[in-house]
Amino acid sequence: EDVLWSLQHCMGPQAKEYAMGGDCTTMSQITDRIEQTGPDQVSVTTQIPVAEFPQMISEATGSWAGVVYPKRETLHNLEEESAYDNNPIGAGLLRLVGHTPAQVLKFERFEDYYYQPANGFPTDKRVNFQSLDLYLVPEEATRVAAMRAGDADIAPVSLALRGQVEAGGGRLVFAPEGAYFRVRLYGCWNLPELPRPCDDKRVRQALGYALDKELIRDRLYGGPEVMQVKGWTAVTPSTIGYSPELDPFPFDPDKARQLLADAGYPNGEGFGKLVINTWPSTTSPLMVESAQLAAEMWKRELGLDTVVRVGDEASLKEASSLTKELHGQILWRDNETRIDAADIIRSGYGSPEEIDKAHNDPELFEMVRQDTAVFDPEEREAALNSAFLRLREEGYDINVGYLNIPFAVGPRIETWEPYPLAFYPSALHTITLK
Repeated sequence: EDVLWSLQHCMGPQAKEYAMGGDCTTMSQITDRIEQTGPDQVSVTTQIPVAEFPQMISEATGSWAGVVYPKRETLHNLEEESAYDNNPIGAGLLRLVGHTPAQVLKFERFEDYYYQPANGFPTDKRVNFQSLDLYLVPEEATRVAAMRAGDADIAPVSLALRGQVEAGGGRLVFAPEGAYFRVRLYGCWNLPELPRPCDDKRVRQALGYALDKELIRDRLYGGPEVMQVKGWTAVTPSTIGYSPELDPFPFDPDKARQLLADAGYPNGEGFGKLVINTWPSTTSPLMVESAQLAAEMWKRELGLDTVVRVGDEASLKEASSLTKELHGQILWRDNETRIDAADIIRSGYGSPEEIDKAHNDPELFEMVRQDTAVFDPEEREAALNSAFLRLREEGYDINVGYLNIPFAVGPRIETWEPYPLAFYPSALHTITLK
């Protein structure tokens, strides 16, 4: 009953009226029904094949779609949701035992966590410690100071503070392929309402060729240890369907200027203002700074009048997914990588009814629907790769690369091996203390 309620709450057909998370929003658009078909069985029936569903609700993705909540009387009630947030329960790795809002969450080890040999599993994923305190500390310098004082064991940091971390006896541990730059042009297809320069593929490709991704990597992030100029949007080397041909367009300003001129905007004349929206990320370092650097490159190489607007994450997500406010503009943000990226290309490229769809091309919609519907693993790898390569050339997503998320780790921790494709502190069962 709890599983039924949780899936209905997230992705039932009615969830499209209130869902904000990407996977829930996408699934609610294509879910036909969710029903309990036995004492321990729930059936999800979708309008189209969704071969990536197992990954979507598993630990292999950063999605919340597979989290099980205790059932409530209604599927969506703001007062009930607020009450649950103030007194949550669960059966995961840890049990919440204390909560001071905006300060700290206190957890204890959950002895009966299901993933252990007693339940037939090959390894024991229960944590090797008894308690964990999760503090909210927005200032990076304060997090590092706490690490050096022995008051913290794990904290997200930027590479710039590596020396301070190591001087305090700590080290950096990277969550590989934890996030990617999701840089998308919105509403380029919206010509009947307002002409958009980005409706021309040559313009979109010019923006990609004019970005010096290696400079962003080396000057801003300190090299390939944190940032890799590889992959295409959510598709990284660990993703089903990846191949090196998907990597970002090389930096070629001459080609970029020629493409822009061929599209009718020589030196940016007649292009209008290019607005880049972004926000300070809580998981990926220097997101605002990377957007500002990109804006300067487009101004220098293409003569474009660029402006970076730094906003609120929730407001910009709502504007991009529920309104046309950002049409003709860029949203520069980070996002979770995927082991199977079919869900994210389906929402952006395969759903004509989505407000935040990247295009309005019936042929592209059909291609995405067909290629994401392939179930056979070997055939699916080839089908997704083919779709990714075609969409890369369209240029609606400006390809930059992905980030290995750096975490400062204090001297008390002997080992920790985060999962690939996780932007949060994952694989807590691999943490051992000295």
